[in-house]
Amino acid sequence: MKKFIALTAIGAALHATAAQPADTIQLASLEWMPFSGATLPGDGLSGTVVAEVEKRLGNNIKVKYFEWKETVAKGESDPEYSGYFPVYYTAERAESKCYLSQPIGKSETGIGYLKETPVLWKKTSDLAAFKIGVVEGYANSAEFDAAVKQGKQPVEVVSSDTNNVRKLVGKKVPGIVIDKLVLRYLTLRTAARDSVMFSDHLLTESTLHVCFRRSPAGKALQEAFDAELKKIDSAKLEAAYLKRLEAGAK
Repeated sequence: MKKFIALTAIGAALHATAAQPADTIQLASLEWMPFSGATLPGDGLSGTVVAEVEKRLGNNIKVKYFEWKETVAKGESDPEYSGYFPVYYTAERAESKCYLSQPIGKSETGIGYLKETPVLWKKTSDLAAFKIGVVEGYANSAEFDAAVKQGKQPVEVVSSDTNNVRKLVGKKVPGIVIDKLVLRYLTLRTAARDSVMFSDHLLTESTLHVCFRRSPAGKALQEAFDAELKKIDSAKLEAAYLKRLEAGAK
């Protein structure tokens, strides 16, 4: 009887362990479609890659959305969050702000403009002739941002890419700094689809990352994430996701 009771207890303990739900990792993000967004399948292109990695690790992710400055504050300092995404690599982030994952994608940043009034430029300093729309808190390119700080580059600061595109379409600014895919997505289902252009050359190309909180737990999450990320074909995931978005717009 004692042996039976002991075996029963072990069986119950094993059942309880197996029935425990997967860990949920809460991340902060912003509405930066198609990379991230509450209304997008899988929380967006970047969200899909992150979710796939965490799924393979036996975890779920929960994403909450904020304006960019609050996203950063939540992801870096709020103990309810394990981090935030997607972020560009910067030396400051890597050295002191958080533990950056390996790249989960890339962003091609350039100038969006109207076909009827092109912004012609070959080097960043040429843009000083134009008042360019930028999003508050975004890292654009080192050269462009330095020109802004030095007062050499006039800018119109807005709170989001959506507002930036609205200003462009409304002819409030001649050009905007924006990611190529973001511009494509925001105009995909609008009358501006064929009137808004993207510069032939880039301000910069940046890798995208998850920024895990700078804590022992954050470091452990980053290391596990990076190890699993190596095992998936993120480029294949991205291609399938973008194809799905394009098909849905037709």
